[in-house]
Amino acid sequence: MSRIIIRRLVLQGTSYKRTLSFNDGLTIISGDKTSGKSLVLSLIDYCLGKKRKIDLNVQKELDEYCDQVFLELKIDDETITLNRLLKEKQTKISIYFCAFEDMEGYTPKTVEIKEVMHFLMRKLGINEYKLIKHQKHSNKQELETVSFRDIFRYVYVHQHALGTHDFLENKDNFKRNKNPHAFKLMFNLVEADKDDLKEQLINAKNEIEDTNRVISGLKSYLKDKDAEDFNELSAKSSSYEKDIQKRKQEKKSIIESSKDNSNNENEMYILLKKDLAEIANQIFDYQRQKNEIQISINAKKLLIEEYNIEKAETDATLEVNYKLVIADQNIECPLCNSTVLNQVQEEIKQKIIPEKTLHKVKKEIVNKVNLVSNLIISDNKNIEEINLKITRLAQKQAILNKAISEFAKETNVPFLSQIDSLNSIVNTLTREQEMVKECIRIHRKIDEKAKHIIELEEEVTRLEKELAKLNVSEKYREKVFEFLNTQFKGYMTRLKYNTSGATYIDTEYYIPYYEGASVYEHESGGLLECMQLSYLAAILSSKTEGYALGHPGFLLLDSLSKYLGTLKKNEQNENGQDLQNSEFIERDRINDPEVYEEIYDILIELSVNHQLIIVENTPPEKVDGYTNYTFLNGEKGLINININEFRD
Repeated sequence: MSRIIIRRLVLQGTSYKRTLSFNDGLTIISGDKTSGKSLVLSLIDYCLGKKRKIDLNVQKELDEYCDQVFLELKIDDETITLNRLLKEKQTKISIYFCAFEDMEGYTPKTVEIKEVMHFLMRKLGINEYKLIKHQKHSNKQELETVSFRDIFRYVYVHQHALGTHDFLENKDNFKRNKNPHAFKLMFNLVEADKDDLKEQLINAKNEIEDTNRVISGLKSYLKDKDAEDFNELSAKSSSYEKDIQKRKQEKKSIIESSKDNSNNENEMYILLKKDLAEIANQIFDYQRQKNEIQISINAKKLLIEEYNIEKAETDATLEVNYKLVIADQNIECPLCNSTVLNQVQEEIKQKIIPEKTLHKVKKEIVNKVNLVSNLIISDNKNIEEINLKITRLAQKQAILNKAISEFAKETNVPFLSQIDSLNSIVNTLTREQEMVKECIRIHRKIDEKAKHIIELEEEVTRLEKELAKLNVSEKYREKVFEFLNTQFKGYMTRLKYNTSGATYIDTEYYIPYYEGASVYEHESGGLLECMQLSYLAAILSSKTEGYALGHPGFLLLDSLSKYLGTLKKNEQNENGQDLQNSEFIERDRINDPEVYEEIYDILIELSVNHQLIIVENTPPEKVDGYTNYTFLNGEKGLINININEFRD
């Protein structure tokens, strides 16, 4: 049973950083209105693929201090960090296969939102499901994928949907039509299409082959660099780091010792040093570009080898099946001497079209080989151009080094030669360390690809099983709804509603009913909220029993007291009177305190096996131990300048 746990949300800008950590069970975020509580859930939603951008015209503090957000997740035993920018390239998400603090040593996979949703579906062990829909203003049809975002509507309920008819974004016709299919995906109730499953199976197997080629290319690059031993690379990197820190400390000591001396360093010397530093950086960048192009060339060479094998197999097929000569003669019947059709000839004639097809396939393979070969030629030309640039820079570097040696003789700055020497050593060590780190990143990328192959192989196994057993068992379906209805009615009873009437979850549209009316028909906000919470709690409970395997296993809920009322803590006497105004304020009253308390009892019970993150203005005292953050209006909200990890 796959489960997602949200570990951390990190807000970051050029000079500001704040990390919010969450419990594996229940986390409460409380505080004043407009203090940024709901924004926490919106940013989690944003990192998990929300299409709509964060409105920075409204979130002015976020706009001023932050330009990107990170979300660290634990999916089963794997830690993953998602990164999404706030002000540019918002359609892409970067995936780091590590914890947030380890990101420097990993190369991210930056992809479009759609691919991240597919990635999360695969992590949850859910097959993609495609619906046929009509294009806008047209009779043409197209396929629409039911994605992680559709399932996520059963996970995150924002404050404007809870207790309203927009629950599960019901007011959006397109999303409303996809909700039943998302429900079926969560509970494995989809009647699979055989052709669709076969297509997914082929795609998964092809992706395994492509990933294996990438791994071969990366390993070939490491072999060329004599960097196949990961432990040796790690040791080298640590050694470089120690040397760099040692030289920097020596430089600091020298500078401290020379503070009392006058500084008459020649201006031309400073200019020459700056030019040399820029040249060194340019050479380093060009060397890095060469390495990247060489990786690409190695991958293309492997691809050509695959094409040549495929071409050889096609040639062999043509040789065996289409080069045989059969005598063109008639056959006579031994009984009546009549001419009989030669069946062998007919079979050969029927193979004329397949032969053309094979020639066409062979031509396509040759075209592919030529295309990839031309790309390799182009890459080699790029390497030649880069080598020429490096040669020219090296010549300029030699000239400047000769010139700077002359200026160094004329300057009378104390300890200058020592500082210059240390700078040169530090720069060299840093470049060498960066090359080692790059090889370490490639090793980790290979590990990442290897894990991806394991996931694909698991998907292949799952798809093959589903092909063997296409129809959903009616017995299983009955068990699912029997459990859901029992849980739903149980929670509604705890929230003080009589469930002796028609209280159930509909087996066609998969929405909750109370007294024969759906969650979109009742008018009372309090009743709607209780129906919705009982429905979501029943789904989450069913995951523990092994039913809702496609549910991510956590809930994000905003403003539970919206239709139940609330009281400010420690401001009422035992009779419920406001001590500040000395008279009772009706709008601050909890309409039904027992129901409100029971809701939090249910949440605490669910948090034993699942993660829940709740936003509430003033939650009851019983959950004080679960309250991780309390935001206040103004400078002590979510964006709190006094809590800046960069400054610390």
